Order: sequence, then C-alpha cells, then structure tokens
Amino acid sequence: MYPNLDIGMTQFEITTQSHAQTEEIAAMLASLLVGGETIALRGDLGAGKTCFARGLASGLGCDDGQVSSPTFIVLQRYRGARIDLVHVDAYRLSNPEQLRDSGLELGAHDSVAAIEWAERVESELPADTITVSLLATSASERAISIHAPQNFIERLALSMSPRPCAICKAPVEFLCATKPFCSKRCRDVDLGRWIDGRYQISRPIEQTDLDED
Repeated sequence: MYPNLDIGMTQFEITTQSHAQTEEIAAMLASLLVGGETIALRGDLGAGKTCFARGLASGLGCDDGQVSSPTFIVLQRYRGARIDLVHVDAYRLSNPEQLRDSGLELGAHDSVAAIEWAERVESELPADTITVSLLATSASERAISIHAPQNFIERLALSMSPRPCAICKAPVEFLCATKPFCSKRCRDVDLGRWIDGRYQISRPIEQTDLDED
C-alpha cells in the first residue's frame, strides 16, 4: 500500500469528535507546509475528505467557505496568504495519466495539492506524498491516519502536543474544547480575574480595537 516506506515514512493517528475538530487538525497540518507538497486524501464517500480539504484551506489562509467537492470540475485553485491550495478530485479520472492532463503541476513551490480519491492516481504521486486516510466511525467521529516523511510527522506531533493550562498548568490536549484552559472551571477563573481587574493590558484601548472587521 505504501511503496515509499524506504525513504523514512512514518504514521500519526488521531480521532476527532466533530467536523470542526477534523478541520482543526487539517489547519494545523497546513501550517507546517512550505509549498510543493502533495496530500493524498483517502476515505469512503462521506468520510470527510472535503472537510479535511476545507481545513487545509483555512490553515493556508484561503477562503475555506469556497471549498467544496470539485467532482464536476476535477481541479480548483484557491489563493492563500502564503501558498495556494490546489484541490483535486480524481474520482472521475479513468486512468492515472489524466492527472497530468488536468493541468496539475505537482511539486510547484507556490502551492500544495490536495487530491481526493488519490488511490485512483497513485502511480502519478511523488514518493514523499503526505497520505491522509479518514474513516467514519460514527456520524461525527473520524479516525484519521497521517502517513508522511518522519521529520514532518515529528513536527506535526510536536505542534499538537499538550500545552500547560493557562491557570493550573495541567496538560491541555490539542483538541480540548476549552483550550488554552484544561476545563471550564479554569476558563471561568480566568474570566473572573479580568472582571476583578487583576489583569492589565499593555496599552489603552483604541477605537480600532472595538471596530468589527
């Protein structure tokens, strides 16, 4: 299944409890991309491939609200803040060679490619492709397996490692709903400190701080 294991590939696994968490994982992964990467998205219909692509778009600074399954277009490019996202759906490609004919330039340093149904074009993918496999274990829960070069997985794992709670210093998991606090109680303690005036801001509040975007 993974012909590129000999170049130092390894795996990272995590389970998400909602679509929002799945997008959050994808956005974190996207923050580590530098351009030129290929991301193969695998999973059955409804597994969350497009949801993951939407998270990638968010992490790259694209308009994630525009991201939808490109089944009838094959390829869609979204402009990002640093690098662009090229979103590809290989479901309707009858052979791997059609991926080249689609106009997709794998490895271009100004973009990353996210390919849904990537197993249909596997022979065209580079050896260091980041493979994201999604499995729906319930209506909202997804088991996510990320197979990538070892140095990338190490960076991803470090980025998602627990951080100390801002109040009690207990470890806070990456997907904790109350982060940067470990619990609602610690979050309420922090709010109370603001109300009591124990926190101070570094400068006076300006009108631009209050203006809505």
